[in-house]
Amino acid sequence: MIRFIARKQSSKLLAVIFLPTASNKINGEIIMKIYRLLFFLNFALLFTGCNGQNRNTKSEKDIYAIGNVIKHFTKEPHYGATIYTSNCSFEILINDIPIIKYKDNSGGGLAGSYFPLNWDITKAGKQKITVRLSPGFNQTTKSMYPTLMKNSGVKIEIVKTYIVNKSWGDEEEVKNYTTPQNIIQGKEVATFDGKDYFEDSFDFNSDVPYHINNLDNAEVLNPKDKDKLQALEKEVVAKYNEIRDLYLKGTKDDLADAFYNTEKRFSQQLYQSSAEIKYRWDNDYQFRTDANLDFFDLKPIEKYKMTFYANGKIVCLEKINNEKSALWGGFKRKDKDVGTTTYIQLYLYRPKNSNKLEVY
Repeated sequence: MIRFIARKQSSKLLAVIFLPTASNKINGEIIMKIYRLLFFLNFALLFTGCNGQNRNTKSEKDIYAIGNVIKHFTKEPHYGATIYTSNCSFEILINDIPIIKYKDNSGGGLAGSYFPLNWDITKAGKQKITVRLSPGFNQTTKSMYPTLMKNSGVKIEIVKTYIVNKSWGDEEEVKNYTTPQNIIQGKEVATFDGKDYFEDSFDFNSDVPYHINNLDNAEVLNPKDKDKLQALEKEVVAKYNEIRDLYLKGTKDDLADAFYNTEKRFSQQLYQSSAEIKYRWDNDYQFRTDANLDFFDLKPIEKYKMTFYANGKIVCLEKINNEKSALWGGFKRKDKDVGTTTYIQLYLYRPKNSNKLEVY
């Protein structure tokens, strides 16, 4: 006869011990077979128990504690782009992630607008800026120009600065770029005049002291196979709906769990203090239970296109009509007379050797 003892702790099977009795001799080969059976049973139960447990979930308290793990350095450079545009729609990216996408529907543009770059710089070294231009708006005909014009163009100034004594220091010019021009009869004329599209790129070097490796260890997502692409789209839509449900039905702790790694990455890239991290979380993440809100809602995920960034390692859903996030809606603060439209940026990536999409 075989007697076996199963010892449990916290619903996990920790050990299985079998003992032959002195009064019943059993063939050693049979004992070994039973031993193997019990061993694999024990292993299976252990595996099930581990996977059945909740992973280490995060809460708002963990968001507030991110400051304890942020590394600080003697020099903490902040990079930015000051952008000027003329008579065009445009898209400007850093390392294949959008800085700004602008569809000109009024004849307007940028006149020296500043855009921070650190949150899309993951490590020191070469950073690539991509510029894409398409036709602007004709204010006379109230319609889009068919092509880019003589005065269409973009100027970008890459600058570096430091925070000194809690104030921004002087800007240091890193790189200056202007879309190519020819001089015709003494006037500067865009080389792409008459074309319906123009693309160019340039590099600059950064010396940020941190290294964020999320995308270094991520899969390339954009499959060429149609069936795989459809399967990925279904997965992305499901993730968007999961996050939407957190906003509409979950708690702020649920939201913290979903965006913890995003906030940790962002806080490191901007060298944020605990106070800055808390302020950002409390004020930038509007949530339906916030005491200062009268109203909060998110629209269904629909009328979108799936777009890839970061050389195929990031995927997102963008509205077809304006190329903004498909996770969007509105809220109204109690101290305001009108509501605010909000577009929640949701970039997804898949770590290597994982079968799940995660929030970037």
